[in-house]
Amino acid sequence: MNIFSQLCSSLPFYRDLQRALDGGFTPCALTGVSNIHKALLCMDMAAVRRVLVICDDEAACTRLVADINELSRSETACLFPAKDLNFAYMEGVSREYERARIEALSKLSEGRCRVIAASAEAVMQATVPPEKLREYSFTLEAGGEVELHGLCAKLIAAGYTRTDQVEGQAQFAVRGSIVDIFPVSEKRPVRMELWGDEIDTISYFDTESQRRTDPIDRITVFPALEIIFPDSNELISKLEALSSSVRGKLTDKIRQHIQRDIECVQAGITLTNLDKYY
Repeated sequence: MNIFSQLCSSLPFYRDLQRALDGGFTPCALTGVSNIHKALLCMDMAAVRRVLVICDDEAACTRLVADINELSRSETACLFPAKDLNFAYMEGVSREYERARIEALSKLSEGRCRVIAASAEAVMQATVPPEKLREYSFTLEAGGEVELHGLCAKLIAAGYTRTDQVEGQAQFAVRGSIVDIFPVSEKRPVRMELWGDEIDTISYFDTESQRRTDPIDRITVFPALEIIFPDSNELISKLEALSSSVRGKLTDKIRQHIQRDIECVQAGITLTNLDKYY
């Protein structure tokens, strides 16, 4: 127990707070606490439970996460940002916030994060259910086996983009027997060297120099999208069924938009406007 925990345990208000939380009497209201003391309280409560903190806005979330991680000297807290919903067709769109949400959920599921800080807007938005997150995640281990074509199909279905060279999150590249992947839950990409279908080695690598750094035994790859389809054929079937069901004055125009999306999926392009199909 740290000094702060020892001091808190002697205060009546803190004992009342702990009893309420242990008994499931939530939500609890605690007033008159400065920002740094909020961070200390959250850090202490996170030692025995997972904590969700709803802040005024994302700026306050960012400050709280930074304070908790600085005090704990580890990534105890994660930011869960609000998602930018996109309903229009665009050639390219940033998925930074969506990937940050997946990163927070993945770290939470692995026990690498104990505190989630989010705005009211963020917690009101739908996200991938925990069972689906687990279903579409997979672990790669040194010494294990993987079929390259199947791995590429899994990554594309999970929202990863195939590129010539990995430079950012949610990208992967294949060069002969070398597979580079940048999982959304990691700060660095990983490189696998294959011997046939066997994974010979796994290591992190630097995006600038493209050189390997630290070797690791395994890596878990989480999906890069919150709207997940197991394969493109299922998505195409759903879009075709939707197109057939359209009625009204704008039928032709709506079907034209849906057909364009179908053609993108058939070409292996990840749709940037899946939000409109919620």
